[in-house]
Amino acid sequence: MVAYAGQAILHATVAALVLEALLRLWRVRDPGERFRLRWVGLLSPSVTAAYVLFVPARSTDLFGAQWALFAGIRWDALRVGPFGVATTLTTVFAMLGIALYLRDAIPFLADRTGRETADETLPDSHPLVLRLRAHLDAATAPRSSLFVDVTIVDLDAAVLMCTGVDRPRIVASTATVEHLRDDELRAAVEHELEHVRHRDPLAGWWLMAVRTLQCFNPAIQILGRQAVVEIERRADLAVVRRGRGAALAGAIRRLAAAADSRSDLVSEQGRASLTERVRSRAHRHAIDDRCERLIEAGVPAQTGLSPWHVGLAGAMLALLLFFVV
Repeated sequence: MVAYAGQAILHATVAALVLEALLRLWRVRDPGERFRLRWVGLLSPSVTAAYVLFVPARSTDLFGAQWALFAGIRWDALRVGPFGVATTLTTVFAMLGIALYLRDAIPFLADRTGRETADETLPDSHPLVLRLRAHLDAATAPRSSLFVDVTIVDLDAAVLMCTGVDRPRIVASTATVEHLRDDELRAAVEHELEHVRHRDPLAGWWLMAVRTLQCFNPAIQILGRQAVVEIERRADLAVVRRGRGAALAGAIRRLAAAADSRSDLVSEQGRASLTERVRSRAHRHAIDDRCERLIEAGVPAQTGLSPWHVGLAGAMLALLLFFVV
């Protein structure tokens, strides 16, 4: 088990480095294309498991001596007290991976559970519901086949999110709809619609499933976080293409400043946690950088990254990982 964990961590780390090199070599700037390539790295542990189960000869000393490009198991010849270096490093990195996993998994599950709470919802005839529905209808007009339900909960907290794996729904609070200007609300709705169009709620669950299966693997945890960033940038970029980047930046700043904010537009913030309070300054910088990018950054050109490119990257990586034990 320790040997598999060590090899999975090593393979995911190699995969992350190779993919980062490919992103730079192919000059991939579009977040949608980058997201597809991230999945190659996220699936690298399945290659590890296949090699461990079906090619046991890779674990022999002969393969390590004659064929392996990197044989990490040899590091166990060096001792750290009663343990080998490879075993010690695997244990340390596994503890780091679990810490990174719990850092995101607990808020993720708490947030998804909280979305199902029976908050008081406004009737369809309420003026705030009609206002949000009007912006939603205007945003979906070019894509008439896209139907999204709307729910407004009677809360003073700022809430705006896309939810629903099979039946997409935009959930907002009265505070959000009341305090956002029309241009900001329209931009925020368009951002959420991009999540619906790409089925990002489902992607979020798949990402968390992969991270759960590899909860000990810090490289997979980092790749998973990077994939979430690409999802948000893809939705941001769609709004920028429609000329509403400044309005979306205004909505993000307004929601970030609100107390008890629960929104896909703003990263989860701690409400009483000491750790989150320490991170609050970094969070503020991240918000500022994101808003600046929305206002000033141009639209990156697509590089034409096709499924063939993704498949080629996966095949190259699988071949490389065969010789990394």
